Amino acid sequence: MSTNNWYFTADTNSKGYTYIKAYQTQWDPVRKRSRSINRRHVGRLHEDGHITPSAGFLEHFPQYAGRTLYYGADKQLVDEATYRRDFPDAPGPKRDQQDLTRLPTIRCGLTWAASEIAEQCGLYRDLVAVFGDKNARRLLDLAIYKLDSGNAMASFEPWWQSVYLKSSAPMSDQRISELLSSVSAQQFDDFFSRRHDAKLKRSEGSALSYALDNTSISTYSRTIADAAYGYAKRDPELKQINYTFVCDQNDGEIVFAHTYEGSINDVTAFSDIIYRMKNAKFNLDNVVLVTDRGYSSLLNVQKLINLDMKFIQGVTLVEDSVKRQIDKARASLQDVCFFDAGLKVYARTYEEPWQQKTESGYLYQTTYVHLYRFPGVQESEMMILASKAEEILQYKKSNRKVPPDLWRSHGRYVREIEIKGQKQWLRNDDAIREDIRYAGCFVIRSNSESNPFKALNIYNKRNTIEIDFNQYKNWVDGNRLHCTGTSYLGKLFVCTLAASLRLMMLNRAQTISQDRGIKIPYNSLDGLFSLLRNLLAERRKNADAWVVRTATKKQRDMLALLGLKLPPKVLRC
Repeated sequence: MSTNNWYFTADTNSKGYTYIKAYQTQWDPVRKRSRSINRRHVGRLHEDGHITPSAGFLEHFPQYAGRTLYYGADKQLVDEATYRRDFPDAPGPKRDQQDLTRLPTIRCGLTWAASEIAEQCGLYRDLVAVFGDKNARRLLDLAIYKLDSGNAMASFEPWWQSVYLKSSAPMSDQRISELLSSVSAQQFDDFFSRRHDAKLKRSEGSALSYALDNTSISTYSRTIADAAYGYAKRDPELKQINYTFVCDQNDGEIVFAHTYEGSINDVTAFSDIIYRMKNAKFNLDNVVLVTDRGYSSLLNVQKLINLDMKFIQGVTLVEDSVKRQIDKARASLQDVCFFDAGLKVYARTYEEPWQQKTESGYLYQTTYVHLYRFPGVQESEMMILASKAEEILQYKKSNRKVPPDLWRSHGRYVREIEIKGQKQWLRNDDAIREDIRYAGCFVIRSNSESNPFKALNIYNKRNTIEIDFNQYKNWVDGNRLHCTGTSYLGKLFVCTLAASLRLMMLNRAQTISQDRGIKIPYNSLDGLFSLLRNLLAERRKNADAWVVRTATKKQRDMLALLGLKLPPKVLRC
């Protein structure tokens, strides 16, 4: 949104605080003068001339996100250089970053734990290899900030003062913006390629299962090239970008991420994502790619086969050949011989011939199409539809008008017939029967797993990536982009690091909880985080060191859930 036709004014309240307001003007033909309209709150004006912008203002004016704003001589929002030129005698902020010091008592439990895990798993090592020592530390600091608070980048410095961070320094809004703007697509790919290579080495030849899925992220920004109107379930009035995660189903770590234009659907984008991973030098020979039905198409299957990639893919029930196979297998899909009690599902498999296009010509390959039926789903759906039909019939019998929404959604399940010259309304059993024909049925196609129950077990682990997206959007401030076109890739990268750390911590806690019988508070990672935040350290007199207070039993248990020992008694920032 442009601010060319917006004006700004300063208002001081009864407590002496000054706030900047934005407004537009409109000509009043009656009074023959302009009047102010569309007043907006910008933020608080501080003594040194800088403004703390509100989240609402940055949403409407994303071009100011990540910038340090001042209230200029011409009553406009300006940068610091312009402000200093116009007000050379005005008091300035503390320019020496060392003047910004930590509080006498700081929180250390969660930030120390996150730093330790980042180092233990090699994440920090790979950041250094790609971004260099200085920027690697700063990017990790921002990721831990998002992990801990989830607040806007503008609040980093006050947070920094209150926590322990290893070998870190405060960062102004301008420095954060510069750092985020410096992150390139090539660095993005190089970092995740290193994370993937590390997993291959640790796997020692065992196949890795990677889940792939996509989400949309809304934005007000007009400067992000990939932002476009798409198929958003939330905020459909806003432009969006599409963001794909590839995550390790074993530990939840995000091993690849890819952004693309918001108007492109999953099926269309699939091949670009795979080729992007290939171009990033991902060795996918020993990786099973697990995707849901959103990526299902015969064309995408052929591409995977041509690239010699292993896959387990959910299949939409639109393929006629698949539906015919389900019809043929109906008797088996009700036979106890084909039932797995653990997964509570029937399953049959048939083989499907494919051709692989190679440099030497075509090779014949076999894929496995696994057919499943979950018992009780069809019956439950039938009862719902029959109940809706009965509800409509009651309206008809009493000569009342059927509510439009009910008729629109379920009117096809009743029919009108004529018996002995009289019209009657009856339930349309044929329509119900047709609509529940494939209820409870599910299909997986794979070229790597011939056992249907093993294939389903692997597919079900895709829940990991759903958790990834939940963490990213709801817990590390990744739900909406408040940034410019130059810094948005860096913002995505930092939030992705934060989500990855959070998921690795969650996976550790769940695994150790089962092994050692230590309960996760309220079965929630937030409960664990809350206890660790309360582990404090106090500054030594005349020393840049903090002494950690004695940890409670609960705090020791929380560290144990993360596979960590107590932090050192003395911490140096």
